[in-house]
Amino acid sequence: MSLRQKIVLLTVIPMLVGMLVLALLINSQTRQLSSELSGVFNNALLDVNQEELRKVTKMARSSLTPLIDNTDLSEREKKEEAKRVISNLAYANDGYFFVYNVDGENIVHPKQPYRIGKNWLALTDSEGKPIIQELISQARLGGGFTEYLWEQPSTGLITRKLGYSELIPEWDWVVGTGVYIDDIDLQLANIDQVFNEQIQSTTLGVLGIALAVVVAVVLCGLALQINELKSADTKLLSLTKRVMNTQDEERRRVSRELHDGISQRLVAVKYSLEEARLAVESSQTQSAQLIRAGEENIDETLSEVRRMARDLHPSILDDLGLMVAIESLVEQFEHRTGIDVTLNRVPFRNLLETAAKTALYRVTQEALSNIERHSLASKVSISFEIQKEWFQLTIADNGKGFEKNALSRKQPADYGLGLRNMAERMGYFKGRFEIESSVSGTIIHAAIPRSSLSLPSMAIHATS
Repeated sequence: MSLRQKIVLLTVIPMLVGMLVLALLINSQTRQLSSELSGVFNNALLDVNQEELRKVTKMARSSLTPLIDNTDLSEREKKEEAKRVISNLAYANDGYFFVYNVDGENIVHPKQPYRIGKNWLALTDSEGKPIIQELISQARLGGGFTEYLWEQPSTGLITRKLGYSELIPEWDWVVGTGVYIDDIDLQLANIDQVFNEQIQSTTLGVLGIALAVVVAVVLCGLALQINELKSADTKLLSLTKRVMNTQDEERRRVSRELHDGISQRLVAVKYSLEEARLAVESSQTQSAQLIRAGEENIDETLSEVRRMARDLHPSILDDLGLMVAIESLVEQFEHRTGIDVTLNRVPFRNLLETAAKTALYRVTQEALSNIERHSLASKVSISFEIQKEWFQLTIADNGKGFEKNALSRKQPADYGLGLRNMAERMGYFKGRFEIESSVSGTIIHAAIPRSSLSLPSMAIHATS
């Protein structure tokens, strides 16, 4: 891990942890607030329902007042009409009124008519609470609330109910109604659900912001790293160009010195030895044989020096162009190795720039060197092709091939160096370098874009 990546990591992790802690804190505080608000809403709903029960009960009593004050009806007629009126009073979904006398006898019950006319003073719910006694007791105290378990008409289930009862003293009647607390709980559950959704939304929002910040930091880091990598690649490419140019210039210089200096001197020595041999031969002495041996050594030295000069930088490349230089290279390769080489050349008017000619020549030279040393090939083909956007060189052999992945394994430091040099030379021109290798041989594709060569289309002839 690089230093930059460590810095980014040390920046992102504390930020992420901080955001996570903040989200958890907000979640905890919000849930606590939700719980407190739920209690407040619960009390508020109870107060509202209690006030509502008082109002509807007073309305029910008000509807009986004209009957109580009516002097035209008998007491029995008044009560019968009052029963009918109260039975018909209803509100909400499960809202109805019931009437008991102070002795516990049921007088009106529209939802459970079987209770009418019977005494229920001893009635208790499943928790043992005396329901009717409590309702009568609260009514005698001027009106009050009683909480008990009772069957809910709409569901048929035993549910907790909040009842309210008041006394009609003229008839000793207890008039009451109630609201089922499950309805209140349902309202509270809906409120809790809204709160929980808001909490979840807030938490996810905070985490989303945290994730966005982290992604932004990472992307900025990556953008910075990519920008620096591009800058480094540009600088490396520039450096590679300078190194290759320097290498080629140095090779030219050494080649010229070998050719113009050492070679000339050796030639002069050779002529001197030839003259000495001719003079000595007339005397028929053994010295003539020694001088001849010296001449042969000088000849070999000249050949070696010329080969070195040619390998460093073939002057034929500058003088006669790329194709002639490749032909000379192929002839020497065939003479030295006995491997048959087929060369398909593309004639053009020697308008490739010097660096491009040198690059293609060096790729060919390095490929032939690798074939000679490693491939065990018997045939090689070299072809040049003018494509729409590329000037392509293809070198193929029928050798044993190699595993390309082996280049990255534990091998000597110089293993695959020639291939890397060829790839770098193509990279110099933003070109392409590809290798195909199998047990049936190896193919090398090296291409230089024509746009980087500034090669006019009119300077190119058809492939021969």
